[in-house]
Amino acid sequence: MSDTQLLPPGARSATAAGLTEAARRGEFALQVCPSCGTVQYPARDVCGHCLHTTLNWKPVADTGVLRATTTLHHSNEPYFQARLPWRIGTVQLDCGPFAIAHLPEGGQADEKVRLSLELDAGGVAVLVARPAP
Repeated sequence: MSDTQLLPPGARSATAAGLTEAARRGEFALQVCPSCGTVQYPARDVCGHCLHTTLNWKPVADTGVLRATTTLHHSNEPYFQARLPWRIGTVQLDCGPFAIAHLPEGGQADEKVRLSLELDAGGVAVLVARPAP
């Protein structure tokens, strides 16, 4: 297996680079529309609510509710194949949007979670949710 197969998939849009920058700073930041205040996730070029074309990266509430979970038992990606089973979940963030997040420490539906932006083995930000203390 080549070294590139040992890394998670790295394809991200240029717009999503803000997530990686926030993770490097140790912040939980998402795009916030200065016109209507809508918090955006996933990262995008225009506001999904009012179509404003300038979205600012700002720290937002890092809490939410885990709405659903699943465990992956198959992947076409060599990185994930070596780490199966892999748990993920749908989180309704308290600041508004829904997101798919990695669940490294369990978690059940309707449980409060705390989210973080963490750098994966390839140096790219991923969302991680853990049960809230």
